Amino acid sequence: MEALYTQLLQSNIDPNIMQRFNIVFFGRKIGFTLTELLVVVVIVAILATLALPMLVKTIEKAKVGEALSNLNLIRTGQKIYFLEKACFSGGDNGIDFLNIEDPNDATAAYFIYSITTTAGATGDFNAKAQRKSTAPDPYDDYYYEIGKDGTITSNGPLI
Repeated sequence: MEALYTQLLQSNIDPNIMQRFNIVFFGRKIGFTLTELLVVVVIVAILATLALPMLVKTIEKAKVGEALSNLNLIRTGQKIYFLEKACFSGGDNGIDFLNIEDPNDATAAYFIYSITTTAGATGDFNAKAQRKSTAPDPYDDYYYEIGKDGTITSNGPLI
């Protein structure tokens, strides 16, 4: 062993000395061949391509859940506003008059919320969550609407 150590310290190392460090277990060298590694990489790549669409769908369902929650928040705000003023808030700045946290703040990264009813309506109101144009292709045109009775309509899939 000392001879091996002194050989490693010398500047002219014998190229065949590294063969002595091969680990043999039950008569077989331990390690992976290039073919085995390539097969593993291909299997992982196939699994990733199968899992990625499911991941995107799950993320989109969470975003729709956020939109539906915010639409129910707007509906609650409209009910409170109606009890105070005997009419519904509406127009371009209709959400600003409600006693709720504005869902269009910087945290709302996926939808734009608006009230599509004119201000002062007494019969019904509609609030809309429009998907922003930064969404991936099938999701960028989706919108969700809610009315006074809590019915949610959409041109896209609901959760």
